[in-house]
Amino acid sequence: MIKAQQEKCDGPDGTLLPMRKAFSGTFIVSGGYNREDGNKVVGEGHADLVAYGRWFLANPDLRRRFEINAPLNNYDRATFYTHDPVVGYTDYPFYESL
Repeated sequence: MIKAQQEKCDGPDGTLLPMRKAFSGTFIVSGGYNREDGNKVVGEGHADLVAYGRWFLANPDLRRRFEINAPLNNYDRATFYTHDPVVGYTDYPFYESL
């Protein structure tokens, strides 16, 4: 099933908790987490790490934005798999340049 772009696929609601408990390695979740949800899922022990794929593509300085709680660039799915070397992966602005 395809989820809406902002909807978490699985998370602290318990759908992945049995797998988390059964797996002894590093447990990574992804899919629609924002800064607050990511901190919560890690803080409550439901995951060790959160992957922010789309948010990272649109925010090359995502770690810094999270540190200072800065607004995020919106991502444009239409540019994710394009052959255009200028539009998409390379044209999102850094926070300091806004």
